[in-house]
Amino acid sequence: MAEEEKTGAPESGNGEEGSPGKSPISGDPEEGPKLTAREIDKMNVPKLKEAALQYKGRIEGVHGMDKPQLIRALKEINGIPLQEPKRASGVDRSALRQKIRALKNARAQHREAKDALQLKRTRRRIKALKRRLVRSA
Repeated sequence: MAEEEKTGAPESGNGEEGSPGKSPISGDPEEGPKLTAREIDKMNVPKLKEAALQYKGRIEGVHGMDKPQLIRALKEINGIPLQEPKRASGVDRSALRQKIRALKNARAQHREAKDALQLKRTRRRIKALKRRLVRSA
């Protein structure tokens, strides 16, 4: 009876390793968890390090890596193609800076002319362009 418990424990177990729905670990314990790109991108640094350590020697220097390095290593091991992040918008940043400079000159002229309405409009335009510039970074 004691031998059956020793040999039968991993197969009958309590459902931790063998259950298909709960564990992301594949059949080979050397491989580590199978992760999707979305799962990897949403993980924080401690979870990324924990996942990288489950690959048992296939990723070296885990504790010295920062988040982008961990993400790159996990994606390479899981066979996920690496994609460079795309800019959120196709904004021409240099053109925005030139418009802001021109509006600042116009603001100075409106200030000298004491044209409150045009001054207010110009300030709002500058502020809106600055927001676009920051958001496009």
